[in-house]
Amino acid sequence: MMHLERYVTKIKPAVEGFIKEPSKDTLSVVEREIEGFNFGEMRIYQVQTVVPLVLKLDELTGEKQELRTSLMNCLSNIVSQTYLADEKGLRSILVVVLQQVRDSKAAVMRPNLSEEIKLAAVQCIFEALRRSTTDVLESFYVKETAMVIGQILIMLLEIIEQEKYRKLVQTAIQCLMMVFYVHDESDQVDVVLRSQVANTIFIFLPKVLIVLFKTSMKDDKVGETIKSMAIQALGRIICIMFEETTDEFMKMRYDEDAFRKLFKNNEDMMAQQCDFTFFGSKKATTEQNEERLHQMQTELRSTQWVAATSRRLRPIFAETSILRAHSALRVRESYADICCLLLKHCAHNLRGNFLHVLESVLALSEDENEKIAQRCRDTLILLQQQPSSQGIFDENAEMLLDAHLNKWPRILHRCEDNEQFAELLFFKGFLRNVNADKLQLLLLVPKNLEMFVTCLLTALDQRPTRDLLNEEYSLRRIREGDSKGLAAELAKLPWRQFKYISSKRSVDILYDIGALLGAEPTLNRLVFDYCQELIQQRSSSMNECVLLLTLMVTPQEKKARESRLVLAKLFLDQILRDDHWNLALQPDSAWRLKVNKPTHWFEERTPGLYSSAIEVRTQDCDSDDEQTEVVGSRVTIADAQFNVLHTCLILDAVGHVARFIGDTFDRYIFLSLHKVLLKVASSNTIVHQAASYAFVSMQYALRYAEPSHFIECSTDYITFHLNALLKRSPDSTAAVDILTVVLQYSTRGNVPHLDSLFQTIREECSKSHQTTNVHSYLRVFKAFLNHVSDWQVDAAAEVNAELPMHVDQEQNVLSTWISVLEKPKLQEDLNGDADMVDADKAAKDEADDEDETEPKPTKPVLPRHVEMVKDILGQVIKFISTADQGQQIAALECFSSGLPLLADYEDELLPLVHLVWQPLIEKFRQKDALVLNRCFTLLHLLGVHAKDFILKRSLSDVIPQLKQFLKAASLHSSMEASQAQTQEYKLQLKLLKSLADFILGLQIEGRHLHEIMSTVVIYLSQVQPLELQTPARAFFLQLIPYNGPFVYVTLLQRAHLMDYQANVNQIFGVMGFSIACGLDLD
Repeated sequence: MMHLERYVTKIKPAVEGFIKEPSKDTLSVVEREIEGFNFGEMRIYQVQTVVPLVLKLDELTGEKQELRTSLMNCLSNIVSQTYLADEKGLRSILVVVLQQVRDSKAAVMRPNLSEEIKLAAVQCIFEALRRSTTDVLESFYVKETAMVIGQILIMLLEIIEQEKYRKLVQTAIQCLMMVFYVHDESDQVDVVLRSQVANTIFIFLPKVLIVLFKTSMKDDKVGETIKSMAIQALGRIICIMFEETTDEFMKMRYDEDAFRKLFKNNEDMMAQQCDFTFFGSKKATTEQNEERLHQMQTELRSTQWVAATSRRLRPIFAETSILRAHSALRVRESYADICCLLLKHCAHNLRGNFLHVLESVLALSEDENEKIAQRCRDTLILLQQQPSSQGIFDENAEMLLDAHLNKWPRILHRCEDNEQFAELLFFKGFLRNVNADKLQLLLLVPKNLEMFVTCLLTALDQRPTRDLLNEEYSLRRIREGDSKGLAAELAKLPWRQFKYISSKRSVDILYDIGALLGAEPTLNRLVFDYCQELIQQRSSSMNECVLLLTLMVTPQEKKARESRLVLAKLFLDQILRDDHWNLALQPDSAWRLKVNKPTHWFEERTPGLYSSAIEVRTQDCDSDDEQTEVVGSRVTIADAQFNVLHTCLILDAVGHVARFIGDTFDRYIFLSLHKVLLKVASSNTIVHQAASYAFVSMQYALRYAEPSHFIECSTDYITFHLNALLKRSPDSTAAVDILTVVLQYSTRGNVPHLDSLFQTIREECSKSHQTTNVHSYLRVFKAFLNHVSDWQVDAAAEVNAELPMHVDQEQNVLSTWISVLEKPKLQEDLNGDADMVDADKAAKDEADDEDETEPKPTKPVLPRHVEMVKDILGQVIKFISTADQGQQIAALECFSSGLPLLADYEDELLPLVHLVWQPLIEKFRQKDALVLNRCFTLLHLLGVHAKDFILKRSLSDVIPQLKQFLKAASLHSSMEASQAQTQEYKLQLKLLKSLADFILGLQIEGRHLHEIMSTVVIYLSQVQPLELQTPARAFFLQLIPYNGPFVYVTLLQRAHLMDYQANVNQIFGVMGFSIACGLDLD
């Protein structure tokens, strides 16, 4: 009763007042009174309120827009709180509201309308349709009201297409979905009403779809909301028009008649030609158009109309597929929803477009948003399980895969990242969501398998670069540090350089595709056998095959682990074959080019009636005419790059398989460890990195905490293979390279385990000297000397504590090392000092005879490492005087590494210094900058550890050579504008930086010191490069505390020269002096 009283006393008088005097004031009273009132309690309320207001709105047509706008808003408010139960009332509201914005006679929008009145009209139509009951809608969507509905649709499409006000466009799209009964609140199960709506307004479908398609494809200026709503409306409207709701559609199968129709191409062509029956033509007359509309209204959505319209929709589906890669989540979500909706409900009616929609859903199944991806995956699973859609899905899936495999090479070679990423997303979605049995059937066809694997191998194609042949000729030092950090750094796999794919996201998806193939037991064996066959045939794509099998077999996922373990063992059997490990990693020397050599000719003429001439070629034999080496046996740069890349990928595979297999990889250590260690010792930088990764992976797989523990536990395996290598091929450097790495990974505790190995080396060294292996043995010596410094801490602790050094256990090893490092007997004395050695030996024998009667003092027993170092340095001295520059450098570096280790043992050190001095002086006289650099390093160490012993010799033999070199080199460095980092330039820098320390170490004074300063002062000139002036200044500054007067006198001689003033003034400023200018002297 309270509602009735409020209606009678307030609402009805307010409405009547507005009817009598229509104005904004009286209308505001109505709006205020109806606020919060429930018009749904009694139907009389809406009859007594809505009807007068609608009639008054009809009377106000053409009046002020503000009043009509407010009145339509008031009507929308009242209608939203009640239900329209009368079809005539709904029609009246729609017609009257439509008249406010559209001229029904001219069928155009009224001019000069504000955006507010358009918005109010659209909202009023929306509320009227939304609050209508199902019975009302069934009565409204009939043939007689098609004209009204058409006018509403045209108005809404014009607003969507032309208006800029976003709220108005959004409301128009919502109202459009309401007119088509596809809004969010619509009853999706009410098949009868949906079919009735579709049959009533399907005539207007082309214009609606075109407008929505254009809106969906507009740029981002229209906003994400409008784009997503347009996509949603487009999909839902297509769905209601093509959904399979009748028994004929739901029971559709491929029967005999359908099979026969496939061969009736003429009928299909005729159907395509007769599309104008449904869509019209510009050339058609008015009578033809009327006849076409009458026929469509009679036949409604016939099978022919469905087929013809479906063909016309193909461009829309093809072009909207780009939306699946849109950056806005809301747009992608709307597009994924409509695609899934169409696949579920319109599969057969949209058969011609099923391919495009399925492609988008497969790609979106790998979307970064999990909600979108899961929605698409669920749809694909449902399609493959439903009997009604299973056949068409299988058919289109096969066609889709074939189409993408054919266009993949073109996309790949264009190197456009977005294209590659979208294509790879599709492949990943296809492999993840299509049934494994279906995939197996597809790949069992040899052509399909070949095309599929070829596309994958093309994507994995590796790019050979110059960096693959980079080498580091100095002895490589194993990187130390945190094992986990080292493993993470090596896991970057820098040798994997893809030729066509550059972005990380595309590479990650490519890796995921490989993992998906390995995770399916029905597929992995097919691809594995095919790639294995290519590897065995030495195909040009064998590197990519190795990488693909690595990606398939080694993911750490638990899925299909048993089947992948079987493949991993077969894979190891393949990659551990010797032919994968003995490839040439360096190209042959440059081919000798055939030059155009001049040939000499002379002519001899005979005079007479018939003159003649004889030509004689004086050079009748050319060295270039000789038979050269067969070209096929050469290793070109391309071959070497391929071999390096193959070796890296094999090592990569070994490391990944080891991590995948885990503890059980120990059965493969015997076959793999020595090969990996050999590659660790490679001078090729990238091969070394790959081998280090493989070694660290094997260590982690077998759960060793440190590399040294791994080496110690595997010493038996290593020793066996090294012995076999040395006995089988003594000239090979492989055994020495492996031993070098073993020493670097080892600790003092590993030495006793290498006893038999050192015995083998001793046997080989005792044979005639092998000049081809000198460099390798020097590398071993240097590796040992470098690591003795690390082991020396423990050895010194044992000596200081006066503890026995495990003589009973390690004495044999000591004797072995001593015998190994004995000086080999040379066929020719390379140093030319054999007479000196023989004389020393004879003098020693005589002294021994004289001292037989005297008691011999007991010689202190040296620590084991000192004996080893002493013997090694004695061995190395002989190689300093060889003609080979590489051997000279290696020998000098070895001696420099071992000399500090004998610093505390002067009796052992000085004889070695005496022996090395003469060869060292000879190297100083040869003026080879590369060798001189190492010579000065050694000289500096001699000055530190044997300064009194070499002082006089240095002043007479070395200092003059250094002065001469610095003077000559200063002329070169002052003449060149830009200094390249030549060996001479590097030696200049080193001498200027280290000469002061050398002087202080030997305590050089007097004339010799002055001569050195007079030479170095040349580099204070401004004509010298700045990089040389800086260490020259530092030289004098360092010597100021040692001998300031000499520094002052030397610099004063150059202070008056313009080129020297800046540097001299700077040094004098440090000394506390300043040079007076000319005015001060006056």
